[in-house]
Amino acid sequence: MDYNLLFVLVFWMIAMTIVTVSSVRIVKKYPAYGFAALTAFYVAYLLSSQVIATKLATFDFGTWFGYSIILSTPAAAILYPFIAQVLDMINEVYGKKRAVAAVMIAFATQVLYVMFIAMAVQIPAAPFYELDVAWTSIFALSVGVTIASWISFLVCSLLDTYMFSYIKRKLRPKELAFKGDAFFNPYIWLRSLLTDAFSLAIDSVLFVVIAFYLIGGMPWEVVTGLIVGQLVVKVVIGVADTPWFVLYKRMLGKTDLSDTKFVEEKSV
Repeated sequence: MDYNLLFVLVFWMIAMTIVTVSSVRIVKKYPAYGFAALTAFYVAYLLSSQVIATKLATFDFGTWFGYSIILSTPAAAILYPFIAQVLDMINEVYGKKRAVAAVMIAFATQVLYVMFIAMAVQIPAAPFYELDVAWTSIFALSVGVTIASWISFLVCSLLDTYMFSYIKRKLRPKELAFKGDAFFNPYIWLRSLLTDAFSLAIDSVLFVVIAFYLIGGMPWEVVTGLIVGQLVVKVVIGVADTPWFVLYKRMLGKTDLSDTKFVEEKSV
């Protein structure tokens, strides 16, 4: 047994549970500020993913039909469920318009992040600082990767937002008619699974094609291999947030704050 991976899995599950429960408490107790809190989570996840994406990780899916399935992808893959979940959380309670607003706010932070990193790279290192070359090699992003990242983020996040809203609206009558426990409501599971899997699959293809084929000039055979690796890891790990999203929905009940007015509270 790989105890390091077991630790990561347990810690990941605990973190997902803490985020889900705390998000419900914030939204229900402070509905006018829940959007800001969830957007803060969203931005934090994205910035964290930018940092840990500099580490390439290996995911061993075991042996199937005599073939060992071992794929390499940025370590940020462990954060995909958090990113997908919180966007669905915002969309579920505050509606499509505020979900789009969260995406644009997060995109602005990504632009600022790249600008700040570029500024830091240009600042001369202190004579006694021995890690400058290593630091620069890790954090200095290529133009192609940056452009591909921005395009794929905007396209796929907005696609996820509109698709989630559409499926929710279409399946709402059947969802409300379901008589069993909300955790087993298939219509809640369906919209989370479909939107996350589809948007992450598009993200995998779009990013790799732009960054490594159109801009990087890599052979198509190599690019297709990268796409397959990204697809498997992102989709498998990315949809793992679904039970926690359903738990979030179950704890919220029929809470809908899409018409909440975000105004400054006046002291009495």
